[in-house]
Amino acid sequence: MNPANIYDTAWDTVIFGAGCSGFAATLALHRAGRRVLLIDRHVSPLAECSWSFATDTGESDDPLWREWLAHLDAHGAVRDGRIDGAITEILASEWLRTRNIAVLYHAVPVAVGGGGGGGGIGTVTIGTKSGLHHLTAREWIDATDAGELATLLVPDWRTPQPESQVINITFRLGRDESLPACELVAPAELPAAARLQWEPGLWPGEQILRIELPGDFTHPRRAWLPALRTLRSTVPEADLKGAVVTHGSVVPFGKYLAQPASPNLPTNVRYLGGCGATLAAKFTCGAAALHGREASPRPPLRVINGCNANSLSERVCGGLGEASLPSMHDVAIAGLGTGGAVAAIAAARATPDARVLAFEAMPFPGGIGTGGGFHVYYFGAPGGLQEEINRRVRDIMPLFGSAGQVGGFHPEAKKIALDEMLAEAGVYVVYDAMLVSVETKNAVVESALFSTPSGPLRIRARGWVDATGDGDLAAMAGATFRLGREGDGLLHAYSQSSGRVSVKDGVARMQIPNYDAGYCNPTDELDLTRARLVGVSHYVSARYTADDHPTYIAPLVGLRQSRHIHTDYELTLDDLINRRRFPDTIGCTGGHYDNHARDYEFESDEAAFWVWVCQQWYGRLACEIPWRLLLPRDLKNVTLACRAVGVSEEAHHSFRMQRDMQRIGEAAGTGCALAAQADVACRDLPYEKLRPHLLSSGAVKLEPPSELAASFGNNVASPEFFENEQAITPSARISDRWLEELTTGPATVALWHLYRTGHDKATRAAIERLLASPDATVSWRAAAILAMWGDARSEPRLWQAIRTREDDKARDITHPQQEWFYVPRWYAALTLLKPCITPASLPPLEELASDASLVLNLRSAVALACEALARRFALSDSERMQVTAILQKLSATLAPNAVRDPGHSTLLPELPAQQMAAKVREDYGWQLRHAVTRARRALGLDYIVKEHSISSSGWTVTSTLRAWESAPLKTPRVGVMSA
Repeated sequence: MNPANIYDTAWDTVIFGAGCSGFAATLALHRAGRRVLLIDRHVSPLAECSWSFATDTGESDDPLWREWLAHLDAHGAVRDGRIDGAITEILASEWLRTRNIAVLYHAVPVAVGGGGGGGGIGTVTIGTKSGLHHLTAREWIDATDAGELATLLVPDWRTPQPESQVINITFRLGRDESLPACELVAPAELPAAARLQWEPGLWPGEQILRIELPGDFTHPRRAWLPALRTLRSTVPEADLKGAVVTHGSVVPFGKYLAQPASPNLPTNVRYLGGCGATLAAKFTCGAAALHGREASPRPPLRVINGCNANSLSERVCGGLGEASLPSMHDVAIAGLGTGGAVAAIAAARATPDARVLAFEAMPFPGGIGTGGGFHVYYFGAPGGLQEEINRRVRDIMPLFGSAGQVGGFHPEAKKIALDEMLAEAGVYVVYDAMLVSVETKNAVVESALFSTPSGPLRIRARGWVDATGDGDLAAMAGATFRLGREGDGLLHAYSQSSGRVSVKDGVARMQIPNYDAGYCNPTDELDLTRARLVGVSHYVSARYTADDHPTYIAPLVGLRQSRHIHTDYELTLDDLINRRRFPDTIGCTGGHYDNHARDYEFESDEAAFWVWVCQQWYGRLACEIPWRLLLPRDLKNVTLACRAVGVSEEAHHSFRMQRDMQRIGEAAGTGCALAAQADVACRDLPYEKLRPHLLSSGAVKLEPPSELAASFGNNVASPEFFENEQAITPSARISDRWLEELTTGPATVALWHLYRTGHDKATRAAIERLLASPDATVSWRAAAILAMWGDARSEPRLWQAIRTREDDKARDITHPQQEWFYVPRWYAALTLLKPCITPASLPPLEELASDASLVLNLRSAVALACEALARRFALSDSERMQVTAILQKLSATLAPNAVRDPGHSTLLPELPAQQMAAKVREDYGWQLRHAVTRARRALGLDYIVKEHSISSSGWTVTSTLRAWESAPLKTPRVGVMSA
C-alpha cells in the first residue's frame, strides 16, 4: 500500500512488535484478508533471530511455522535445526515488502483513546519522527515483551520476566573445521546461575559462545568481557588462532517458560508478548492470533487523526499520560550516537556534581560506528576525548580480534567501552527511549517527552544536547533548518551495510560491505521504513552458501545527511578550502569533498565548479570548527552534537565523519554543562570558560595522528591538511601564482581562488584576456571562471565545448581518485550555462533537446538552463514559446540510461556491482520531470500534474514535488501563456 495512507486507514488490526510473535500474527491476519499494520520502534523483523541471533529453532507443528521454516531452508538458512539470523531478517523483510504488508518502523505508542465500543479502545496515539499521529483500528495486538501498549492501559502493569536470557557471540575461526561443544566454567563476575556454552555454529568454521543469564540480570552487556576472558583462558590458544568475533546479540534472547498471566486489558486488545522459550514457540503464539477471529464482525470505523504535543501533555488524546522524573536536571542528552555518547561523558566530567541524563532510541550507544556496520574512521582529525575512548577500545580489542582482522575498531568493543565510561562519569542512561515531543517557552526548551518500553517519560532540564542525528529535538523546539539540496530536494545517498567475513592464510577478517542503497528522508518515519525495506532487499539471494552470506544486517540505516539546523555560524566550502581559523575554535576538521552524487547538474554551481572544473573531489579540505556552529540561532539552551550542525550543503560533504561528530560532541556536552551550571544561555557562555576544558583533553591541539588513531582508520587529517593553500613566497603576488597554475598543468584549487577573487580588477582583466587564448584548456578554464561570475562573455566558449563534445582528461586530471567523478568538459559546460545564460542560447538548446540519444543528466541540465534563463531575463513571447518547445522535446522520448544505481552518472557506462548481493537499480526519470516543472514554473506556465511510476528512492521527493507543483503559480515577468 501507499505509505502515505497509513494514518488515514481504519485498520482491522494494528500490531505492536515485529518479533517472532508479531511477525507471525501479521502474516496470519494478512493472509486472512485483514487490513493489518505492523509497528516496531526499531527496524528489524524477527529480532530474536536478527538481533539476538538465537539459532535453535525448536519444534512446532503449526502450518505457518512449517511453511516459514521451509522458505528459509530453500534459501540455505536452516541446517540441522539451526537458523541463520541475518538471512532470516533479509527474507522476513522481503516477505513484508513483496506482499504489500503495511509496516511502520520508528514508531511507538504513547497514549490511547476510547471509541472502540464494548469496553474496547478505538484509537492509539503513536510518537514518530514527524510527530504524533492517531491510528484507528478494531483490534490491537501488543506483541512486545515489555508490553508497550499494555503499560498504557493497565496502571499496575508488570512486564513479564524471562526465566533466563541468552547472549550469543559468534566467532569465525581461522579454519573451516568447527570445534566440539563444551561447557565452560562461569566466571565469578557473573551470577552463580550463569552458564557458558562453546559450540559449533550453523556454518563451517563458525563457533558460538552462549552466555545464559538469569532473567533479572539488568546489564547483559556487562557479561561480555568476563565471558570472553574465560573463553580465551580456557580454550587452547591454537584453537582460537586467527579467530575473530563477527557479531553478537544486540539484545539477549528471552526464554519464557511459563505463559504470562492474562492482564486486565480492554476487550479488543490482546497481549502476545512474553511467551515461548524457543523461536518456534514464539512464532506459534503469534500464528494463533487468527484463531477465533475468522467470523468477527467488522462494523465501519471513523478515522481520527490530528494530535499535537500540547494536547498529549494535557491528556486530551486520552490514555494514562506520562510519568516525570521528580526533579529538574542539569543536562539532558537526546541521543547516544557517535557525538551524543561523547557529549554525555564530557558533560558529566565538566561539571562533576551535575545531574546528567542521556536517552537513546537504540539499545546501545555509539551510533553508526557500533550499529551502522561502518566500524572504521574515515578522515576527520583525531585528538581529545575520542582518543581516550579509542584507548579503552584498544585495551579490550584482543578479546574480539586484532585491528587488522576487524578493519578498524570492533563495534561490540566500542559499545562496551562507552557503556563503562558513561557509568564511570555518572551519566544516567535510558535506552530504547524515543523522543516524541518538546515543550519550549521563549526559545528555551523546558521539557521533552520520551517514549520508553515502560511508558512515556517527561524530562525537564536546564540544558539540552541534540545528538539525535537528525536535529529532531531542535526542530521540535522550533529551530529553523534546511533539508535537502536546492536542485531537487535530494539528501546524500544512504547505505544499508552488513557484515561479512573472509578467511585467508588461517586468519579470519571482518569486511564492511557499504554501498549506496538509494535516497530517503530521515525526518519521515514512513520513508525511513521504506528505505530500510528497500536497503535490506538488495541482499536477497536465491541461495546462500558458507562462502557467500552476510553475518549480520546493520541495525541502523547508514544515513549520511539530514536536517541542517540554522546556527549562529554556517560553515562553508570556502572555509574548508582556505583553511579558515576561528577565534572560538573547538578543534579541527579535515577530509575531502566526499559527495557520492554524480548528478552535479542538481548540485549548487559552486559544487559543480569544484568537482567538474577544479577536479577537486579528492582534494584536501580542512579548517577549524567554531563553537557557534553548534548553537541553534532560534534556541537558547540547546547545543548540537550530530550531523545536523550548521554547515552548508557543500561543506557537509567533508564535515560529516565520525571523528568530526565525536569532536563536536565533546564541545557540545562540555559547553552545555558549563552554561547550565552558570545559568546562562549556551551562546552567552564565555568562550574562555570552554577553551580550558578542550585544551586539557587535547581537543583543540593539532598533532600528527598516533599509531592508535591510524590503526582505527588510516585515512586521517594530519597537520599537513592545514597548510594554507595561499601560502607562497612573500615576494610573489598570490593571483600571479594562481594564474600560472591555470595556464599550465592539470586543474587545481587555483581555479577556485581565482573565481573567489573576482572583485580584484587585475585578476578579472587577466581572466578576460585568457578567454581568447589559443590553448583550448586555458580558454576553457577562463570561460568556466567567467561563467561563475555570471559574465555572458563566457557563453560562446561554453557552447563551443558543447558542440565539439570537448574533452581533455589527460590535461585536466593527474590522480586516479579524480577520475571517479570526472566528466567531459562539454557536460560541465552545459551545467555552467546556468549562471551566465542569455537568450542567445535558445537555438543551440533547442537543437540539443531534439537529440533523442541525450541521456537523462544532460536533459535535466538543459531544463535547468531554461529555468535559469527564465529567471534572469524578461523573455519575449517568441522566446517563451521557444523555451516551451525545448521542454516538450526533452520529455517527448524516454531518456537513455535513466535506470541506474544511486551513485552512478547516467552519462558514463556503469561500473560492476561491488560489495552487495544485487545491483541497486532504480529509475531516476522523475528528476527530468522535476527540472522541466521548475522551468515551466519560472515561465509562469500552466501544466498538468501527472502520476508517474517512480523509483522508490524518489518517493518522498516526488511527494514533496506534487505539493509544490499544486501551489499557486508565481506571476511571470512578461505575460502569461498556457501550454
